[in-house]
Amino acid sequence: MPGQYLHSRHTRWIGACLLAAVLLIALSSAAMAQEGDITRGSQLFDANCAVCHGPDGQGRIGANLTNDWPAIDPAAFTRAVIEQGVAGTPMTPWSQQYGGPLDAQEIEDVVAFVTSLSGGRSPMAPTATPIPVTPVPTVPGATGDATAGQALFVANCAMCHGEKGQGRAGASLNKGFASINPQQFVRATVADGIDNSAMPAWSQANGGPLTEEEIDNISAFIVSLPSQAPQQPAATATPAPAASSGGVNWPMILIVLVVVVVVILLIVAFSGRNQNA
Repeated sequence: MPGQYLHSRHTRWIGACLLAAVLLIALSSAAMAQEGDITRGSQLFDANCAVCHGPDGQGRIGANLTNDWPAIDPAAFTRAVIEQGVAGTPMTPWSQQYGGPLDAQEIEDVVAFVTSLSGGRSPMAPTATPIPVTPVPTVPGATGDATAGQALFVANCAMCHGEKGQGRAGASLNKGFASINPQQFVRATVADGIDNSAMPAWSQANGGPLTEEEIDNISAFIVSLPSQAPQQPAATATPAPAASSGGVNWPMILIVLVVVVVVILLIVAFSGRNQNA
């Protein structure tokens, strides 16, 4: 009977150790999966967020991100705003779960970068590379420089509308505009924005960053988009992930190895005691 009791107790101990090991691996995997990369986050920020918040997060059309967040958990607050957006404002949802273009890991990377901005942009966070611009013919009857407008569009509008106006977080611009004067309609929308929507006002007269000439140039480019719409949807402006250490999750592998060794040692130890008993 004592031997059976010891055997049962040792079996329970081994089962408990195995359960603890499984839980430890699961928790570690979840923690690793949710860890954001600041360098990748900076690239995603430049491609998607800098147009509104400025390259260093100091604010432009959007809020200043260099201030401390009024939240108990700044990362959780930042994540919720980026994922879900803020209704009735230019801050649209960016998570694929809510109809945006970024996946869960990309959201975590952006969160890691944004929450690092309170002390200024880190030198380890590189800035975006300018996108080359090709000449664009101006639509007959339109005013402004469509080629200059393309450069302005890429820098200010492509994050939401796609580089070719195919739509992304914002509306598609390739379907034409139901207006007697399409450029005037586009110009007014760009300059004044749309109240209680994700479309902010871009003209300096309305608090935006663009001059009247720049508004003319952007509207000239936008009205040219339906005539140059691609046959297939264009790729989004999400940058390729930065090179990492071979893609091998060494911390996770080390944790698993340690847990396996501990479990094996416990099994051997309790088995030896069982035999002695």
